[in-house]
Amino acid sequence: MDTSGKRAVQVLEERGNDEMTVANFRQNGRFYTAVIPLQQIEKISYVIVDLNPHPINFLSLLNISHTELRFKFKADARIALTPQEPGSDSTRELAGNDLMVSFNYMAPAGVDYNPLKGFNADLYGSVLQSFSSQDEFKNRFTLKKINMYEVTLDTTPEQSASILKKALEMSSKAQYSIPYDTWSSNCTTYLFDILDAGMGFKRQTPYRFKPWMVNDTGMIPALYALNERGLIHDQTVLRLLNSEFGYPRFDSDSNRYYGYWINKSFGQIKAQQAPQPIYNKTF
Repeated sequence: MDTSGKRAVQVLEERGNDEMTVANFRQNGRFYTAVIPLQQIEKISYVIVDLNPHPINFLSLLNISHTELRFKFKADARIALTPQEPGSDSTRELAGNDLMVSFNYMAPAGVDYNPLKGFNADLYGSVLQSFSSQDEFKNRFTLKKINMYEVTLDTTPEQSASILKKALEMSSKAQYSIPYDTWSSNCTTYLFDILDAGMGFKRQTPYRFKPWMVNDTGMIPALYALNERGLIHDQTVLRLLNSEFGYPRFDSDSNRYYGYWINKSFGQIKAQQAPQPIYNKTF
C-alpha cells in the first residue's frame, strides 16, 4: 500500500472525552502528531464531494460523489501539531480549527480507484484518515475545481466529541485491514458506522448501498438516513461549501443534479423529490 499521502491515525493518548493525541494527522502534505481538543467542537457536518467527470463520459450519467465528516472547532480552539518525520524540527505548531475524517481506498502507488473494479472486495484496501480542512479545501477549490456540499448535523457537544473520538479509535484499530468495496464498505457506509458507534445507535440498521441507489449514493439516500437517525431535520439546509471559502460553483456535469438542491431544506427535498428519485427508505 502507498502510505506516502494517506495514513491511518494511531492513537497515542486519550484523556477521557476531553482530548486525544494521535499520530499521522496530515496538513500541507506532511504528517504530524496532533493534540485534538474534543470538547471544543462547534459543529459537525456531512460533506458531499462532487466527483463527476468532465467532459461527459458514461460515468457522468451517474452522480458520483465522495463523502466525509467535517469537524469545525470553536474560533479560539486550535489543534496542536508536532512534526513526526525523522529530523524534523520538534517545535509545536498550531493547525487551524477545522478537520476532516475521510474513508478512502488504498492501493499500491500508481493504481487509481475504479468504481467498477471496486466491486471486487479483494482489489483495494482502505484507510480512515484525518487531515486539515483548510489545507485540503484550498487544493480542491483552486487546483481541481471541485464542488462540495454540506449539511450541519444536530449534535450536542458531548455527542460531537464522542463521534470524533470513535472515528479516531476506529482508524487506529483498523489501520489498513478493511477491504474497500464499492457497495458494502465505502466512504459513505463507513461514515455511518462511525456515526452509529459515536451516537450509541446499537439497534440502528447499518446504512448500506442498494443496487437501485446507483444514480445517487452520497446525497439523497444519505440525507434520509441522517434524518432517520435524528441528525438532520426538515429545516436542515443543504449548502454549497465553496461559498464559505469565497469560491463559486464550478462547472460540472452533475450540476444538473446536485445544483438543484442547493439552499433547499430537507423538508423541501422530501416534498419536491429528486428529478430521478432513487433512494431506499429502509436503511
